[in-house]
Amino acid sequence: MDNTFDRLKNSPEPLHPTGGGANYRKLVLVAIVGAGLAFAVRSGALEGAWERLTGQLIGVAGEPVPATHSRLSDHNIEWLQKQTPQRQMEFLLGAAINHDKGATEMIANRVDGWHGKLHRTKTWQNLEMTALYSNDLRVRAAAIEINLAVNHLAKNEETAARLMRQAEADPSARPWVEWEIGMLANRGVRPERTQGWLADHLHDSNEQVRFWAVEGLAHIGTDETIKTLIEVLGSDPAAAVRERAGCSLAKSGMLTREQRVKAVPGLLDLADNPSLDVTTRSWVYQALREITDEAMPNDPAWWRNWWSTQGERKLEEVRRGEQWSVLGNG
Repeated sequence: MDNTFDRLKNSPEPLHPTGGGANYRKLVLVAIVGAGLAFAVRSGALEGAWERLTGQLIGVAGEPVPATHSRLSDHNIEWLQKQTPQRQMEFLLGAAINHDKGATEMIANRVDGWHGKLHRTKTWQNLEMTALYSNDLRVRAAAIEINLAVNHLAKNEETAARLMRQAEADPSARPWVEWEIGMLANRGVRPERTQGWLADHLHDSNEQVRFWAVEGLAHIGTDETIKTLIEVLGSDPAAAVRERAGCSLAKSGMLTREQRVKAVPGLLDLADNPSLDVTTRSWVYQALREITDEAMPNDPAWWRNWWSTQGERKLEEVRRGEQWSVLGNG
């Protein structure tokens, strides 16, 4: 790009008042303005003018305007109609992550028509990982719906049964199946049967199988999964698996915040368990703090006292709040 300032600076000919009149006038104006500003700063006039200006602006603006989420404009929607299903999906998932109003509803209305028309891309994978850690369960649910469409998995019992058979026939496929079948269960496909199937895999000798079984259970998001996740946090031989169970209770997966608060008594029992190692015990307390939003020390007596005196109040507070709101990454 042509840079006039650089050309003038590097020109061999000096700027002269008899040549290039427009440039000369500009330089004179800059000099005048600069001198005026210098005088204003020395005299205090600039400071007074700034105070009067900002005072007027504050008076006009009043209280700070709260931040609000945008919505999809008519222009966005018109443009979207002309895009491929892949582009529509990636755009709307990004908009959902940004909390644009209407994005999750549009995904819900379109996702069935996307089956068989989507494919895996790096963009989608990055969006999915971000969406699954959103602080809005509706965004996480939209990511789950899209995942099933990308992987050509119809939301029915035949699909669940086929995946289970695949995992039994090919042990190497079990981690992926556990991830996907938990998502199917979250969308209403055999959640009780799936929970039992995943719980059976928590006894597998392969750490990765147990790890992804925890991830699958976290996707299901039913009350019945809470006890299982607490047991894994307190007893699995692998630290990585225990950590995922703790994270699933505290913030990841599809449990509502009310369900997570219901996990507090089980976490308190773990905190009292003398056989728990130091690292796992720290995860228990971290989960307690994240679930309750209470900054208390790693002391079971403190937590027991708080739960006995404030637990019902906290549970009622959470029930009155937005049911889709959970701890996440924004």
